[in-house]
Amino acid sequence: MTDGRALRVALLCDVDQSVYHVGDEAIGLAGAQRLGAHGFDVVMVSRGEKYGPEGTVPAEAIEALTFPWPEPDRERYLDEITRVLAGEPGALPPEDKLHRIIEQIRGVDALVIGGGGSLNSRYGWLLYERAATALVAAALGKPVVLTGQSVGPDLTVTDAEVLGRLLDACVLAGVRDADSLALARAIRPEHPALVQTVDDAVLLEGLDDVGLAERISVTVGSDPGSLPADDLVAVMAAVVDGLADRTGAEIELVPHMADPDTGGSDLDMHARIASRLRHDAAQLPIRPAEETARRQAGSAWIVTTRFHPVVFGTASGASVLALPMNRYGRSRVDGALANAGWSGGSVPLAALWDPATGGASALLDPVLDALVARAEREREHLRARRTGVRADAAAWWDRIAGALRGEGAGCAPALRGPAPVQRFDDDLRAALAPYRAVEQAERSAPATVGIVMRTQDRTVMLDRAVRDVLSQTWADWHLVIVDDAGSDPAGVVAVVARYAHEAAGRITVLHRDRSTGMEAASNAGIAATATELLAIHDDDDTWRPTFLQRTVAHLRAHPEQPAVVVRTEIVHEHQEGTTLVEDERFVVNPELTGMHLVDFMALNRTTPIAVLHRRAVHDEVGLFREDLPVVGDYEFHLRLLARGPIGFLDLPLAEWRLRPSASGTASNSMFAAADAHTEFDRVLADEHLRPWVAEHGLGLPLFISRAVEERVGKALSPLHEQNERLLALLEETTARLSMLEEVARHQQVRLDERSAVDLTRRAARSARTGMHRAVGLLRRN
Repeated sequence: MTDGRALRVALLCDVDQSVYHVGDEAIGLAGAQRLGAHGFDVVMVSRGEKYGPEGTVPAEAIEALTFPWPEPDRERYLDEITRVLAGEPGALPPEDKLHRIIEQIRGVDALVIGGGGSLNSRYGWLLYERAATALVAAALGKPVVLTGQSVGPDLTVTDAEVLGRLLDACVLAGVRDADSLALARAIRPEHPALVQTVDDAVLLEGLDDVGLAERISVTVGSDPGSLPADDLVAVMAAVVDGLADRTGAEIELVPHMADPDTGGSDLDMHARIASRLRHDAAQLPIRPAEETARRQAGSAWIVTTRFHPVVFGTASGASVLALPMNRYGRSRVDGALANAGWSGGSVPLAALWDPATGGASALLDPVLDALVARAEREREHLRARRTGVRADAAAWWDRIAGALRGEGAGCAPALRGPAPVQRFDDDLRAALAPYRAVEQAERSAPATVGIVMRTQDRTVMLDRAVRDVLSQTWADWHLVIVDDAGSDPAGVVAVVARYAHEAAGRITVLHRDRSTGMEAASNAGIAATATELLAIHDDDDTWRPTFLQRTVAHLRAHPEQPAVVVRTEIVHEHQEGTTLVEDERFVVNPELTGMHLVDFMALNRTTPIAVLHRRAVHDEVGLFREDLPVVGDYEFHLRLLARGPIGFLDLPLAEWRLRPSASGTASNSMFAAADAHTEFDRVLADEHLRPWVAEHGLGLPLFISRAVEERVGKALSPLHEQNERLLALLEETTARLSMLEEVARHQQVRLDERSAVDLTRRAARSARTGMHRAVGLLRRN
């Protein structure tokens, strides 16, 4: 109590959104229930967009401090908010919502940031909203508590710094899984009150006293994640039908996200799945969070790609088949299952997917058989753990109440139950191992895929590249990072340390004291692996999440092929501070239908990031040539193609990232060393031409060269003058755009002008990228 009144606590959760989210609303309800039980008056932070099915407008609410989605825009807004809080009110115009929100938060005594999966770069605008709101409260002298959040796993360098600022503002911070705790501690190792707890919705009223009806409750998110949408529908239909075949249970599709007025989201996905089922299924509408939670908690079987059905099901003792679709889902769902007592409790959806057919894999039957056979034992296990989990959760809220009242937060662990146990038997775990990091940590044999990542003084890009590898649906890999005599070896070590918990021993770092070239770095990395397959993944490039799974499957299906190449997208980007911003993307060489030696005669048609090859190839054609400072990958591709046909997947699974205007270590060699590329392309041509000339003489090459030159010269003659004029115009335009962008960068503008200036910046940047491409083409003509 303060002056005879109850403390007023602002509770920030993602509530009152246009698209109703059962999980977010359940977190808000549970948090409000617990705070109310401790005698606090709760004021919700509300988006004020819609209030869900059968919802009403709250009598009092604080406006949510919403952020723009683009990374540069949200970073800029956070900087402006920080300046306002530092005593510079003019950093934002008077009509900006921040000024109203400051006064609203001034009217409460504390801030609680409720749970969810918001503290990551995937939903970066939510991370920034929470950080900014916490900074406002802290600046006003209000205690801030964070509860039940997931951290990461995907956090850019910039966003990790923002998360650190959020944690600094909290007198007590609880995250809901071990992965989140490890990552948060890596970012703020000295935080005095950072602990692991459980999801806030565990204590939602009415979940632990329901009976289990013989029905299968299915919730599938509308985002297909790593899989094509049609494949996701096919696999999910096979899972649900297979479980219904084994149990005879009725099926209902229970949405967790949808607009209460117009539908969409989960409802659309459920309709597609229902159309593929052999069994009848009830498609339920979106309903209030409490009703949905109790309905799912009362189902004997739950099949889901979402998080909160796992929380509701394990709270009641249901048999839960959690099928995370990506790295983000894996981290959260495995955490919820571990809190309920299972280690390695989820089955990555990719494990049940056959890339060749787009349907269910051979693992589907053993997974469903195990789920049904173990159902009763699992229910007993969950019920035995339930009391302890709820007691720990209740004690955590007691601790929150103490922190809000200024009684201290303490640093004792919030979870006191026994350690989780393995959910599946050894045979099934072995079958799932290629898709799960938890099993990779225990392996003794070499991994299937060795990944060599060359880096030199580019820790921001390296951080992204490591996260990219961790996002692969195929987990059976060994990453060797070759720090090629960089000036910041500690920075490389810090990147790896940040992800050590998630990597589970799958990353090795080689520090080279002296750089002897890119290809020497590649060979050093290859020598440090013992894997069957190899990939070169430079620190600035990226893959789509299914790259390894698809290419490994292809090579296993085609043992006669030494390598497989995927279609590649070029991604133009630029770096702003520690943020990498994408400008445009397009498919390179779209006319190619395969990898043919004849297509490589004039130039390299692929890049290392697009290739997976067998280690045995090096026994036949040798390693990368260390005497070539550039074009070493091109020379290797020529040897590889000369050996025989290689595979090709007509899917854009590789992203070759280029920064045409960058300089120094941030640049690409094809721009920074353009002259060397031209020279060594000729060196390669000479090497292959000389043996032929020695045997056959110069006559035929001279005749062909002269004839081609004359014909091409006549064809191009009318274009030369036009090209020169265009080249001059392009370079003049580039210079003017640079000047315009520089003016926009330094001009002090009001908020209502900012969008126009940002548009100018983006237009200038996009145009400059186009200039580089056009100039290059014209010069080659």
